[in-house]
Amino acid sequence: MNSISTVTSPTRSFKDADSTSKSPGRNERKIIPMDMKLENRLNIKDLERLQEAFMTEGDGYDNKLSLTKNQFCEALSLLLKKGSREEYAELYDNIDVTRDGIVDWDKFASHMLLEFYEKDDRVKSTQVPQWKDLKHLQSPHKDIVQRVSYLKNSNRYLGISKEGCISMWNHDLKLQKSLKIPTGAYKARDLWVMDFVLLQNVNKIALAFTSKEIAIYDLSSKLEFLCQYTVQDLPYTPLSLDYWYNPDNANEATLVWGDVGGYVNILFFNSANIALFERPNAPAGDKQDPCLKVTLSMIEAGHFKNATYAKYQAHKDKKTAKAEWVRQVMYSHYLECFISCATMSNNAVVIGWMEKHTAVSGNVDRSQFEFNISQGVNAFDYNSHLNLIATAGVNNHVCLWNPYVVSKPNGVLRGHMAGVIQVQFIKNRGQLISFSKDKVLRLWDVQLQVCIQRLAGMFPKGPEVYTTLFFDDSRDRNGNERNRLFTTFNYQITMMEMKLEIKNRVVSHDKPVISAIYNTVFNQVVSVCQSGTIIMWMIDTGQKVKQFNKVHGNSEITCIAQDPTETRIYTGSTDGTVKVWDFNGHCYHVLDCAGGQPADLGQILILKRSVIVIGWTRFITVFRNTSFKDYHVQPSDWKGGQAHTEDILNVTFMGPHTLATGSYDGEIVIWNTNSELASKHMSQRSKREVIKSRNKEPSTLCVVGEETEGVRPTTGRSKSRALSRVSEGSNDEQNEFGWAICKLLFLASRKGNSASRGANLVSCGGNGWVRFWNANHGTLLAEFVAHKHAGSIKMATDKNNQYLATGDVDGNIKVWEIIEYCIHESEELLKTPPKLVSEFQPHIDMINTLEICERNDRLLVISASCDCSIAVWDVYGNKIGIFGQEEHWKVEPYSPEELEERIDTPKEDENKEEVIMDVERNSDWSPDEQAIDNPQEYRINSWSKTFLGKDYQELRVCKRERRQPSTIPNLPYLHWEKTGQPPAGPYSVSLFYFACSTSR
Repeated sequence: MNSISTVTSPTRSFKDADSTSKSPGRNERKIIPMDMKLENRLNIKDLERLQEAFMTEGDGYDNKLSLTKNQFCEALSLLLKKGSREEYAELYDNIDVTRDGIVDWDKFASHMLLEFYEKDDRVKSTQVPQWKDLKHLQSPHKDIVQRVSYLKNSNRYLGISKEGCISMWNHDLKLQKSLKIPTGAYKARDLWVMDFVLLQNVNKIALAFTSKEIAIYDLSSKLEFLCQYTVQDLPYTPLSLDYWYNPDNANEATLVWGDVGGYVNILFFNSANIALFERPNAPAGDKQDPCLKVTLSMIEAGHFKNATYAKYQAHKDKKTAKAEWVRQVMYSHYLECFISCATMSNNAVVIGWMEKHTAVSGNVDRSQFEFNISQGVNAFDYNSHLNLIATAGVNNHVCLWNPYVVSKPNGVLRGHMAGVIQVQFIKNRGQLISFSKDKVLRLWDVQLQVCIQRLAGMFPKGPEVYTTLFFDDSRDRNGNERNRLFTTFNYQITMMEMKLEIKNRVVSHDKPVISAIYNTVFNQVVSVCQSGTIIMWMIDTGQKVKQFNKVHGNSEITCIAQDPTETRIYTGSTDGTVKVWDFNGHCYHVLDCAGGQPADLGQILILKRSVIVIGWTRFITVFRNTSFKDYHVQPSDWKGGQAHTEDILNVTFMGPHTLATGSYDGEIVIWNTNSELASKHMSQRSKREVIKSRNKEPSTLCVVGEETEGVRPTTGRSKSRALSRVSEGSNDEQNEFGWAICKLLFLASRKGNSASRGANLVSCGGNGWVRFWNANHGTLLAEFVAHKHAGSIKMATDKNNQYLATGDVDGNIKVWEIIEYCIHESEELLKTPPKLVSEFQPHIDMINTLEICERNDRLLVISASCDCSIAVWDVYGNKIGIFGQEEHWKVEPYSPEELEERIDTPKEDENKEEVIMDVERNSDWSPDEQAIDNPQEYRINSWSKTFLGKDYQELRVCKRERRQPSTIPNLPYLHWEKTGQPPAGPYSVSLFYFACSTSR
């Protein structure tokens, strides 16, 4: 392993780091990691101690103490004792940026606040968001959805498609209404909506049509969609729109659009709140047209005092003089410029600068900044806080540009395998979203310029589609950020919402935890995360013991297991290898599972004479113990060959020679490990068998395999009920993963109960189903939904098979009592769930593994989750702790029965106390005369004057008198030196020789 670190305590680790480090020379600067900086090591007690010291009287601000550099270093050395003098001097230099030569509490506190703010920004930008499941919004559209936006005034989302259909959703994403835009003299098929933009300050919307006009509609009316203005006779068809208004003066606004002629057109409004365009007086006796028709020539001629027009050509090939379509346009008030892009290498992004202080005058400076990007740009976004332009390149790259530097980008974000079509900044997180043609969404850390998340596979499949993005980071009425990502795929609209982040939550790893297993030899929990970090934790206290980093290099870890002796650890990775380790970090063997090719290993099972690996194929990969002579071990052939039609996802074993495997389509196969042949196929709940039963008349469910005599025939009633159960669950299992076997468990305590034909195998899968099987006869005995509306679930049981714990994708855990559940065969399929012992939620994200262990007569549930934490609870729902927290815990025996007795006991004590108080009230009491006469010298004798002393004396009187030792008899051997008699007793000989030797 690359690095091993043994952790004892935080204080010890910092002390060792300081003691072993050498002081740097004058020209040498010691590089301190961000987490080891002195500012990050100070706790609240240290800050309170420093504040108290600075608050003493002195010559500084407000007559408080101010220190020079030497005084500051000396004071921190006495007060903190958490760093070296060089660190204190560096901290002083960072605080005294103005070089005044003194530092007081105000300067120190300001520096610490800035440091904490920067730390929060760093954590927020690198924090990987957790997303809820993808939702498909109800869509009335029949053509490509051009854009989705959020209307602040009415708290609604609005989307418009190419055919002119407008849809509105409320904040709960329920479709409120949809309507069709009237096309007027044009036919519906001849008029397309190319883009739209919301005019938030005047509650209007502007639409760009292929008829070379821009229509502005009023959104104030709830009944009608009224068109108020149409800007007609445009020289080219508008393609993209943008709108900006001055938040300090809502009358100042700018409407900009790009067209197919490569031009950027701008309309400046100076009284937008009153009217965008002045309406002329209608002739006497005529009704005024509700829609005012405006032409660009009228605006240029000065017919409208409150509007001016300007334009410039941004995208044109200088060699061929061919204009390129303007794909997107934006006005930036921060830069006072217009930004546009096109799919051409030259002039891919163009910035048109405005003349200073002419926001509504209509004057555009002729100077332009041109960015040349290979193959052009599909879209862009600008972040004024970072002053960066992000471009979605046709060449698969996302580039970050400084608006004032056109020669080369600040950074190039590589990772997409297809052309990038959309980019958008998440401004409050310092992150960037990009989406490519192959339906892969990536989330980037802008400052570090690295990809922190990749999402693929959940978006609608199909041919090439038109896609737009809209990320809503506004706040709701409660002040919480919505963080909703809307994605359109032609006429479909999908939405993903970020899960709420719990601040100051405890994490065990930096990355999602893949698995956590309990080791009974060392009483430790071994956990591993995606980045390949293995950590050992003490189960009794939660303390970290060891940490191994990057055990498979840069490859992700997918599974971990330990051998039956619990002295070896097996780790599987996406590089297709399994490594064998000891608890000191030494690698003994490397098992090549996929012939040197990458493979997503799912599970490792260590048997007595072999190691089985599954997860990426339909076959079982086996490694014989006889092959473990070399460092690199090659797999052997599994004699049974292929028995599954889909990939194997899970495997479990029960002695002496029974193996069970579950596949992606829901089929369970029972194997004999001696012959390595399949003995039974249990496919009652597999995808193939259920679909077959739907297509034909219901028939008796049976085991498809070699042995059919052990199949339990079903009566007509039970058969119909079983199939109805399948039909009931068919809606839930329509999705592709609904049939998968996520976990298999043998109930080892029921191994000898074959005569009762009870359940000895448990399976769980998609949509929260748990099923009990009899593996000997291949029958399904019971099934129930443990977690409703959940995806795949995980489960675990204790060694006595008394409890079964199940966990879902939302972090919920349920504990069921199964010791008496399904121990006998019944005539009908059992659908009633077992007794629910407890239910709790230790995580906020998907649970990857569960394990139940016993420690100090207490059953503990260990859960590993994608929220980067490992939680320990007991089976009754009591929290023990989370690995990584500062406070250590202690596992003590616990039972609900004893707790009930403790709760009932105080009631008896209260009754006794009430009786005593009544006796005291009724008794005659008078003060001592000596206390009244001489109170200063009066002393109470606690033995005779108090109830406690009297009770204690009575106990001592009633106690059996201890026998006192008698006088020691006059034994001659005890004083033989005086009498001269020979010594006697057990040490007589040694004493005699010792006395003789000393006398000589």
